[in-house]
Amino acid sequence: MLTLDQINAASADDFVALLDGTYEHSPWIAQAAAAARPFASLVQLKLALARVVREADADVQLALIRAHPELAGKAMVIQSLTAESTNEQGKAGLTDCTPAEFAQIQRLNADYNARFGFPFILAVRGPRGLGMGRAEIIATFERRLQHHPDFERAECLRNIHRIAEIRLDDTFGHVPVLGNQVWDWAERLAVHSDPGYAERGELTVTYLTDAHRACAQRLAHWMKADCGFDEVEIDAVGNVVGIYHGSDRSAQRLLTGSHYDTVRNG
Repeated sequence: MLTLDQINAASADDFVALLDGTYEHSPWIAQAAAAARPFASLVQLKLALARVVREADADVQLALIRAHPELAGKAMVIQSLTAESTNEQGKAGLTDCTPAEFAQIQRLNADYNARFGFPFILAVRGPRGLGMGRAEIIATFERRLQHHPDFERAECLRNIHRIAEIRLDDTFGHVPVLGNQVWDWAERLAVHSDPGYAERGELTVTYLTDAHRACAQRLAHWMKADCGFDEVEIDAVGNVVGIYHGSDRSAQRLLTGSHYDTVRNG
């Protein structure tokens, strides 16, 4: 496994070589990020690489997108993918497509390229890095075909950064334990969905429905039992409110919060 000490001490050329494959066929990203050393954490390294891409010209960003292979495309068929892409597409089961799935993905690739002028980019290893299902990949492909080109270009870059993040985690032997825990909590909340959507496998939690109330109860339980809040209540309008008391109960409090309803088919 690679370590921060190794990359911080490496020459500029060795730094680029050690991070080879992090961003598909794009060593210029590591070359530019090398000047930001030393990195105190893996997060700092990820941010430095992402910043190089974000500050690049639009044409350079487009070239980065176009450096990626199509999903289950020609490069996979003739086995010319990078080792990293081969691993990712394999974990998502794209190397085991049925003839019908393969044909559908080829049609989607053609339609996508015709609409946007660059390949469809998706972090197919998914939020836990274990691989998305082929049906989920195809559904995402179809949905994103409806996006505005500017939005879709940004979505491709976001997925490229996610791919790089997973590759760096592998390279450094890093397991995002807290991130995985948050994802697991979200998945457990996602079992609650409004009628008419739940039957289709869609996540929809609208205000004060049964699904919304069930999420509130689950959140209140976690806040009390697992997170150690001193007080937890669900108020009259559905807010789940938890309080940690400091040594001075009358001192000012830091307030933070978020919503737990969703858009339709969130």
